[in-house]
Amino acid sequence: MNYQLFRIDDRLIHGQVVIGWAGALHSREILLCDNEVNENDWEKELYLSCVPENLTAAILDERHTAEALLDNSRDFSKSIFLVKGPEIVEHLLDQGVRLDKVNVGGIHFKEGRRNYLPYLYLSAAEIESFRHCMERGVVFECQDVPTGMRHDLKLLLEL
Repeated sequence: MNYQLFRIDDRLIHGQVVIGWAGALHSREILLCDNEVNENDWEKELYLSCVPENLTAAILDERHTAEALLDNSRDFSKSIFLVKGPEIVEHLLDQGVRLDKVNVGGIHFKEGRRNYLPYLYLSAAEIESFRHCMERGVVFECQDVPTGMRHDLKLLLEL
């Protein structure tokens, strides 16, 4: 699959993404995939306002994200895709999208989640979703910032 970075981060567009990752990778575009944000004009405007002028950005629902990723004529070699959680990765796989490697950048504390890394807290349902994706060939690397240490999620979860 032709993408620069596919990232799970429950904060979606924020400083680590636009300054850290997009800057280090010299990205040109950020594509946020989230059904709820896509339907809420106020949230869309809020997220898009966080994107500096040197980047383009779009907010898509899962169906349009899958269509874009399946369109072989599109060049995403300088594009960062952002999703909130592993279930969205699973939904994209169900629509025929092939994702080889996914960066896990931040799934933060909520009641019912267990801590694995300072920026990674997972529920049983999220672990199950990650497992389903791994069974379909997706490799998940946990790394919050470009200079941070990489961790293989499969090893962290002992799957």
